Amino acid sequence: MARTLFIGTTNPGKLGEFVALLGPLGLTVKVARSADEVEEPSTDLLDGFAENARIKALAYARISGGVTLAEDSGLAVAALGGLPGIYSARFADVDLAAKKVLKDSCRPREVMDPLNNQRLLECMKGFEQPRRAALFRTAAVLATASARAGRGAEVLFSATAESHGWIAQEARGDRGFGYDPVFVGQDTFGKTYAEIDPVRKNLKSHRKRVMDELFFWLSKHTDVFDR
Repeated sequence: MARTLFIGTTNPGKLGEFVALLGPLGLTVKVARSADEVEEPSTDLLDGFAENARIKALAYARISGGVTLAEDSGLAVAALGGLPGIYSARFADVDLAAKKVLKDSCRPREVMDPLNNQRLLECMKGFEQPRRAALFRTAAVLATASARAGRGAEVLFSATAESHGWIAQEARGDRGFGYDPVFVGQDTFGKTYAEIDPVRKNLKSHRKRVMDELFFWLSKHTDVFDR
């Protein structure tokens, strides 16, 4: 019997990486769709990823009615006080003084990604090493609809992971998505994530680390799909 894993995301780049990383489990992967984007209420620049992922996983599990994975991730730069942090997806539309995303920020990701990178590079002007240090953090949460859960869904698994590196002086490369063109990993030999092929990135990235933990958990708990 085919086992279906729903993915709660509107980001096609993340979806592609999930499919590639979890493919060996033989799952049927579907997108958990919602009429509206699920809110991410946490305001903690770095630690908020885990809370936002939990809220999204539970919300999308209620929508899908099945086992659902949600993830929240972003880039944090110590010299900028943790920014972009939880505002990574809409950094170009953030009021930095108020630490809030503009209410009318609805531009698509293919438009936002280069604008976010441009703003980050502008914020990093004048910073030299080691003050260009940065990290990607990701939090993944697996939830399922459950009659036993009072709110209709329960968390099955959660984990976080990081990739460390620094911000390049300019955007380089045409692969990947998000901040990949400006992030140089500690183990990418001076290349940005957008300059290495997707297979190599998937072997090194923060998402690979957290998916490895999920992969191991799912391999031991296949019964969650039969509940």
